[in-house]
Amino acid sequence: MRNGITFVFIFIAVSSVLIFTSTDIVTLFANQHAFFNISGTGNQISCTGCHHHIADELNLSAIHEDLSCEACHRFTGAGITFASGESGATPGEEAHAAYTPRCLDCHGESGVWVEGKYAPPAPAFNQSSAHRKFVERANESNLSVGENEACLACHTNYSAKISYSYFYNIDYTVYSWNVPFYSFSYNGTRYYDISWSKSGAKHEFLSLNDIDCTKCHKNIYDALVNGTPNGTNEDYLTHAPIEIDTGEGGGKDWDTDNPWNHYRYHYIPSANRPTWVNNSYCFKCHNVDKYADEHPADNATYDLGNVTADTNSTDVHAAEALTCATCHGSGKTKEVIDNLDKDGGCTGHSGTNFVDDVASTYARTFNGDICMGCHEAAVHPDGGGGGDGECSRCHKKGDANVYIQSEPSGYATNT
Repeated sequence: MRNGITFVFIFIAVSSVLIFTSTDIVTLFANQHAFFNISGTGNQISCTGCHHHIADELNLSAIHEDLSCEACHRFTGAGITFASGESGATPGEEAHAAYTPRCLDCHGESGVWVEGKYAPPAPAFNQSSAHRKFVERANESNLSVGENEACLACHTNYSAKISYSYFYNIDYTVYSWNVPFYSFSYNGTRYYDISWSKSGAKHEFLSLNDIDCTKCHKNIYDALVNGTPNGTNEDYLTHAPIEIDTGEGGGKDWDTDNPWNHYRYHYIPSANRPTWVNNSYCFKCHNVDKYADEHPADNATYDLGNVTADTNSTDVHAAEALTCATCHGSGKTKEVIDNLDKDGGCTGHSGTNFVDDVASTYARTFNGDICMGCHEAAVHPDGGGGGDGECSRCHKKGDANVYIQSEPSGYATNT
């Protein structure tokens, strides 16, 4: 019995030695030495074998769902040499199997053709683009995707958190339409944070119709729709001159009683503001070219063809950074003109370079609020008798002390 046990131990020992000396390696996983033949054209290796979650996101995408992984991650237009087994194997140079593409690799310059589909340009770095700063800040971040961070925030289901900073308020005095003003000051900084919680899927690209300007710019939506209650039946409505005072001037309405004899471009009836302040309303100013395409019937009413020529909307990606002078400056289609039929004929700053001088003298971030100091709904002074201390202060003499906060609070006084 004892000899039998000894034999078993000797057998195990000898077998172990034979196993470890008969091969140089030990195979731990089956088929780990079964290599793909990549000498043919195309890709024989399944990217989605490891990245199946990305494939799932792309299957839900409104765009890009019909592109291969290689279309973006092995895009040859970026000047990168990738590994290839075709016509003599190469391990690649700048990248081996794939690289992290930049959206502007395809959507920059004049656009490119990828797998038989045209990728249109998105000139987000254009000087006139409203999102230029956003793209630049993303490009300066420590993320490897650079400006992609800005693109993903709007164009995918990737969650976003953005912090805006504004001046707190401005205080200025207009005297006889002279620019620069007799006094001008701004105070403090107002911060506004927006958290847009989505599914987190950065490969799930959204339809352009599903991108909502007011999701990121909720402060502007609130300023336009809700304003700031001031203890009366009126609100301060900031950002655009939405008139809420009707029946002034002997029963005339400010919405339609204007020198151009049409419904005011900025005007929205109070009952419609929550739904009418949307992308289309934003495009009215910030992308007139797109608005004209979507509303051809408005061309005759608002002369959108010439207004488009006054702007840079044909050269920007989503929206144009504006001043009021973009449309209302001297020589522009909607330049400031007199309304001779209202209140005995208002002269205001028509015929002067006031609008242009404001735009050229003060930073763009101040321009809108400078104009809104008089044109914001509900900032007209009490009384209305037409004396030097009331209507004529702005409409004829141009002598007003204005205090206005940045949106969304928008509280304003004009004394």
